[in-house]
Amino acid sequence: MTRPTLLTRLPLALGLLAALGLAACGGQATATSANNLSPDGKIGVVEKLGDILPDGLMFKDEEGRDVELKSLLRGPTVLTLVYLRCPSICGELINELGKTVDELQKLRPGRDYDLVTVSFDPRETPELAKTGKQAFLKRLKSEVAPESWRFLVGDQANITKLTQSVGFLYEKDDNEDFKHAGTVIFLSQEGKIVRYLGGLEMLPFEMELALNDAREGRPRTLFQKIQRLCYTYDPDGRTYVLAVNKIILFITLFGVGVFLFGVLLKRRKGTV
Repeated sequence: MTRPTLLTRLPLALGLLAALGLAACGGQATATSANNLSPDGKIGVVEKLGDILPDGLMFKDEEGRDVELKSLLRGPTVLTLVYLRCPSICGELINELGKTVDELQKLRPGRDYDLVTVSFDPRETPELAKTGKQAFLKRLKSEVAPESWRFLVGDQANITKLTQSVGFLYEKDDNEDFKHAGTVIFLSQEGKIVRYLGGLEMLPFEMELALNDAREGRPRTLFQKIQRLCYTYDPDGRTYVLAVNKIILFITLFGVGVFLFGVLLKRRKGTV
């Protein structure tokens, strides 16, 4: 039996690379926000995996009580950054998260994890947070205790510290609204940033994996890095779009790899 050589292994390696890349590009943009910025670099999300939230981030909850963000981390925690008056993706993001909470029956809020939604608009009040929270919780099919999903508002100083610590970039538009990406951030009990899931579609198994990683405090990014090659954030459309040019580049590079393999193989046969 002959021992496998580099040339005999190369087709398998190329095939696995192509399959992994095409699988990532073929799905929805469900995990693509990390390090995916608008062309000017001002809007999107920059991964801060492994970083720990700073102490002393103070906000007000739905009842107007002062709370430190890290004091709410009783275990794996799902953090979302939105603003409640948002006319576009914020509501969709929270609704999609709520849908996934309903579908993920194996893990339940309050028992296996908690959720925290923070407004990054300093003009928003605890009263608005309470109204928004009640509206979102009513849409859930499953029973979620109010203390398991907290809605917070805060001043600009604490909002800026939080958004910078998690790499969330946004800016105001001409209508006094905000241009921003949609992302879900998973934290460990210590406040370590473990996962980002972006886009407006989320699968229960993605959330389950992210929560398991958050429980263990283990960042994981391989599939996200592959998907990131296939999507880009459009701040005007406020959505993630398929980056056709990147996919064409990937296919071209793959074709060049196959061609070079063929040339090497022919040369090797010619020398035998």
